[in-house]
Amino acid sequence: MTTGSQELCRLELDAPTATISLNRPEARNALDLGLLEALIGRLEECIAAGISVLVLRAEGSAFCAGADIRSDDGTASGRPGRRRQLIEDAITLVSSFPVAIAVVQGPAVGGGWGLAFAADVVLADEGALFKFPELALGFLPPEPIVRRFVEAAGPVRSLRLLGSGESFRADDVALHGLVEPVPRDLLDSRAHELAALFSRAAPDLLGVLKQQITSSSARERNNDE
Repeated sequence: MTTGSQELCRLELDAPTATISLNRPEARNALDLGLLEALIGRLEECIAAGISVLVLRAEGSAFCAGADIRSDDGTASGRPGRRRQLIEDAITLVSSFPVAIAVVQGPAVGGGWGLAFAADVVLADEGALFKFPELALGFLPPEPIVRRFVEAAGPVRSLRLLGSGESFRADDVALHGLVEPVPRDLLDSRAHELAALFSRAAPDLLGVLKQQITSSSARERNNDE
C-alpha cells in the first residue's frame, strides 16, 4: 500500500482489535476509487493479522457522504462500474469480521450508510444523519447493502429505509434497535469500551457465535415466508 493510500485510510492495530479511520474529511469522506481501494487494503491487512474486533470510524464532520459522484467511477480507466464493485467488496469485508463496530458522526449517506450497517454495532451521535437517496437518482442499491439491511432491520423496515429517501436521525423510531445514540464527545470511548468487552472472548468463538446467529436469523426468515 502506498503512503497516499495509508493517509486516506488510517489503521491502528492493537490485536485482537483494529481501528480503521476514513481520512478524506475535506470531501466528507465521500467514496472515490482511492479511498475505497485504501479501505479494502486496510480491511485485508486486518484479516491477515487475525483481527476479530474492528472499529470503523472517520475523521472530520461526516462519517461518509456516499459515493463521490464527481469523481471517476472507473470508466476513465476502462473499468466502468469499478466504484460500485469496490463499495460492495468493502461492505462484504466489514461484515466478515466476527465483530465490527461503526462510529458515525454527521452524514452517513448511500454507500456510507451501507458501510455503517455492515457493522454489528452502530454508534451514532446527535448530529448523525442516515439517508439512502439512490432510488431517486435512478439506480438500485448494491445487493450486499440490501442483504445487510434485511438481516438487520427486516424486510418491511428495509423498504422504508432504502426506498423512501427519508433522512433519519440516530434516535428516530425507524432506527430503534439498529443504532445506539451516543453523545459526540463519547463516541470513540464508547466504541473502544465495547471493543474491549468483545475482545475478551476467543476470536474463534466470536466467529462461530456470529455464524450461529446469522444461520438462526435466516431460518426464522424462511419460516416466516
